[in-house]
Amino acid sequence: MTRTKSTYLALLAVLLSPMAANADLIGSNVTANYYYSDLGSLIGTANSIVTDPGIEFFGTFPGDSIQFDSIDLTADSINFFFLPDACCQWTSGVPYNGFVFEFDPGVLSNLIGATFAPNTDGYVDSMISWVGDSLYINWQGGGITGVESVHVNLAFVPEPGTLALLGIGLLGMAASRRRKKV
Repeated sequence: MTRTKSTYLALLAVLLSPMAANADLIGSNVTANYYYSDLGSLIGTANSIVTDPGIEFFGTFPGDSIQFDSIDLTADSINFFFLPDACCQWTSGVPYNGFVFEFDPGVLSNLIGATFAPNTDGYVDSMISWVGDSLYINWQGGGITGVESVHVNLAFVPEPGTLALLGIGLLGMAASRRRKKV
């Protein structure tokens, strides 16, 4: 194989790697369950498919008195937008006050971290957890006075196929450089 062919193959492998299966939320079915005052007290539930762009849940969330304007899920985030008159603070002193998002099997298998975007409203990363394909956001005690939105960032490990393609591309580039020196 000539140096030019190996260079093109290496470049092709690197360029195709982002097209390989991705570890994210896009295309997943999601059920959003809103709980208060414990995980046994379901206030409302709604279903959607995660699309980007696109807002998954519009208007008042079923059973919610705070009235979310919308909840938008992207490839790697969950974004809560509140109506302009939302006020006060999520009730503290209860075991659970927040959402459980349930995804298709395996969607969260590569999730390695979940954090709130920087904020001054009392939201701390320990309010977020996940088990299997369920993501828990227990924001009891966090403030919503004057808050227009709350953002949760998700970090995924790339799919093994993506890493393999990237590795093959890097090996091809290294081989190409090596042949060039000879």
